[in-house]
Amino acid sequence: MSKIPSLLLMMFLQYFVQGAWNMVIGAVLAAHDLKEIVGSTYSVLGIATIISPLFVGMVADRFIASQKVMGVLHIINACVLFTIPNFILSGNVTGFLIMIFIVGLLFYPTTALANSVSFRHIDGVRWFPIIRVFGTIGFMVAGLILGFTGFSTSINSFLLAAGASVVYGLYCFMLPNTPPSGKNKKFSLRDVLCLDALSLFKDKYFTIFMLSTFILMITKTAYSAYLPVYLPVLGIEPASMMQIAIATEVIFMFMLSFLLSRYGFKKIILFGAICWVIRSLMLSLAATAGGVEMYFYIIGTLLLQGICWDFFFTAGDIYVDKKAGTEIKAQAQGLRFIVSNGFGLFMAASVCGFINNRVVTEKSLEQAGPQWQQFWIYPAVVAAIVAVGFWFFFNDKDVIMTSKAES
Repeated sequence: MSKIPSLLLMMFLQYFVQGAWNMVIGAVLAAHDLKEIVGSTYSVLGIATIISPLFVGMVADRFIASQKVMGVLHIINACVLFTIPNFILSGNVTGFLIMIFIVGLLFYPTTALANSVSFRHIDGVRWFPIIRVFGTIGFMVAGLILGFTGFSTSINSFLLAAGASVVYGLYCFMLPNTPPSGKNKKFSLRDVLCLDALSLFKDKYFTIFMLSTFILMITKTAYSAYLPVYLPVLGIEPASMMQIAIATEVIFMFMLSFLLSRYGFKKIILFGAICWVIRSLMLSLAATAGGVEMYFYIIGTLLLQGICWDFFFTAGDIYVDKKAGTEIKAQAQGLRFIVSNGFGLFMAASVCGFINNRVVTEKSLEQAGPQWQQFWIYPAVVAAIVAVGFWFFFNDKDVIMTSKAES
């Protein structure tokens, strides 16, 4: 229990930093006439995530305490974030994509490590949803600041992220010590290639979960990358409005532990996938609705965020932790992150960017509305395929929901 307050603040800062630069990146690029590279931006972030988290997870599992790895990565990342506005203002697309690639290399492993640090010091089923909710609050606070200051479409969002990253990097060195759990294990090429974590794919149900996550990234990326671009077309300021969605994450995060214990992983994750179908269809309907009806669909879409995110992705974090052995928990979280925000994000961003750049060619609502309506149908279909496949093929009977609480 004594470690929980420091973990709460850790998760708050982790997602505050992410929210400051990642939440409105599409809106910032579109405001500077760079909408056509939104898909490419998320693609290079996906490539970065493929490269770094498993290796960084292996380092944290075997050589260096996780909190120290996080601190160093965040401080270096702050320096990179400070340089990005210059590339946007000058229209240097190549330079921008290179720097955002480096941001991905440095930042995304820390998300998996933050999860790993949490799970090492707590009972995951009981406490992780509560700790994770403070990440959601951090993301929300970042969004409110962006909206209040008018930074939603401004390069200043990157400067806010850089400053927060410095603070967080220094704080990481004060987190509970999380030494390498496999420090005394003999080093081998198996560790370099992270084959211990990859061996989890021998479990067919783990593989089905990972495949479902990989495919659903198309729907998730369409939402996260293009909602900040879509809302201004409807005349809606994105950062402030999107906090409705973040607020629902907080509510459902507090309920997640109880619901997982009562219904298990299959039902919870399946319901999350179904809600991704519903929200994509509502975004499609909003494109040509107008007036009060449009706001009904948009607000309804945002209110589904808690179920869509917590039931599918946060429950997935807990599932992966339950399936992994003690010595590879950091690697396992890195593996899940690579599948979703690595290969999954690269594939999804490429697909979404290709579709959006060809389907949505106009800027005004009158002309772009029907185009956006068509665009949102694609992620709805993908989520429906994931839900049906998960329903038929996944089983969670081998997962024990309770564990010994740690203080």
